[in-house]
Amino acid sequence: MVRSLRLTTLPLLLSLALACKSAPPPPPPPPPPEAAAPAPAPAEPAAPAAPAPDPKVAKIQVVALSDFHGWLLPLEPKDFSRYYGGIANLAGMLEQKEKLRPETSLILDNGDMWTGPTESTLLRGESVIQAYNAIGFSAANIANHEFDFGAEVLRARTQEAKFPFLGANLMKAGTIEQPDFVKPFVILERDGVKVAVIGLSYVETPKTTLAKHVAGLEFKPYAETLKRVVPEVRAQGAEVIVLLFHDELPIVVQTLEPLQDLGITAVVAGQNHRKEQAMVGITPVVNPGPFGRSYVRFDISVDRATRKVIEVSKEIVDVTGEVGAPAFPPKPELVAITEGARQKAKTLGDEPLGRLAKPLPVGTFQSSALGNLVVDSWLSSLPNVEFAMLNHGALRQPLPAGMVKVGDLMSVMPFENNLYVVTLTGAQVKSQLAIDGPVVGGLTYSFKVDAGRRVITSAVDKKGKPIADDQKYRVAILDFMYTGGDGFEFMKLDTAPVDTGLSWREPVMRTLRTAEATSRKVEPLTAPRARQLK
Repeated sequence: MVRSLRLTTLPLLLSLALACKSAPPPPPPPPPPEAAAPAPAPAEPAAPAAPAPDPKVAKIQVVALSDFHGWLLPLEPKDFSRYYGGIANLAGMLEQKEKLRPETSLILDNGDMWTGPTESTLLRGESVIQAYNAIGFSAANIANHEFDFGAEVLRARTQEAKFPFLGANLMKAGTIEQPDFVKPFVILERDGVKVAVIGLSYVETPKTTLAKHVAGLEFKPYAETLKRVVPEVRAQGAEVIVLLFHDELPIVVQTLEPLQDLGITAVVAGQNHRKEQAMVGITPVVNPGPFGRSYVRFDISVDRATRKVIEVSKEIVDVTGEVGAPAFPPKPELVAITEGARQKAKTLGDEPLGRLAKPLPVGTFQSSALGNLVVDSWLSSLPNVEFAMLNHGALRQPLPAGMVKVGDLMSVMPFENNLYVVTLTGAQVKSQLAIDGPVVGGLTYSFKVDAGRRVITSAVDKKGKPIADDQKYRVAILDFMYTGGDGFEFMKLDTAPVDTGLSWREPVMRTLRTAEATSRKVEPLTAPRARQLK
């Protein structure tokens, strides 16, 4: 299904007030003597009074996102009447549905705030911070994608933000000293209660991020960090503890089960883009889902006398409605911010590249039309290279048929990576095929799964010739993969790779431009390149 994005806009309402001075009107004439006085109108029943707040109980609302990935615009699938997400729609819901008040509520983000559509990626997260500032976010966790443009860009975003960036386990390598752009926690007072918000950065960030972007940093183990930090916030008077934990729900639960005595109040999970929830003892753990298309709301009640939490409720709320008729109109300030980001990104990314004959889905590593376009373009640009491997997770969204612009490609390939060429034996090539199921070019292979491990049963080159275990082959990969991203081991296998200096997007751009120059549409090969055997 082809998907298109467009901004849900508000009509602009203009009102003019005209004032004028005139002489006071004459008094009204007295009523005729025999005129009957009008009967009084029947009194309308009074609206039921809202229940008075319990003075003995403090009420705190916490709303949180995770894995927003720069989705400022709503998703409005073609031929569907509903929209999903959109930062202006989210802001409208928080203001009109949730009726949050600054003195009793917190709005939080659990990390991976950018790297996605062009409105975020081309502007390197600047537009996301602008929107979060306007909404009034209280704090944000640092996850892996915050490092996509390097630590200096992250530092710049933290300086623009009107809220702190958290990551209690993020340290300078070999120390317990944090970098200057991050805090371990923040303590905020809401409704007379001290609320601590602690951040845990994704511990696998060095494996999922370009190595040079996290050089000199270390991500400490989760449990070790919580055992150190929770007593610290308690000592500073925290009565409620909200944990932003950027990892998958099973990892979060596994980490917290032996730590229930720490008394954490509520936990936000993330990373795997799923709406999920669980309980660890009496502590709710919720992954609200990705892209700002849903959020979690916790309602926390605290006994003012004992200062103890007496109730925590949780709810995942979808950000959706009818296109053009949302139940909670988008907030105009956020509409303006989003439109400004869209126009700025359009200026940067509106250059046409070339046309696709068909839509290109991301697919799976076994069969990805989009991935095939990417790796085959690498091989065309690097004629002395036999094979190409691309981690499937680098491809972030599909491409529709028709003209592809720079901004479109940025949304699909948002990361700043270069191409490396490594020299491997055939046996080593097969060993890397078994690690994380890359999209491949120049070869096809079969595999089976044995006790949860992928075993390569055969591999042949593009001419159908078996790949010999002892023969040397040159393989194009991302620098991210070379430095251990997604668990690949290329650094151990070739200590002297060739850094081509070529952006991984550049060959794709060449392929599209070359086809457009000859009035052709690009139509990549779509046959599966990996086959699972039973």
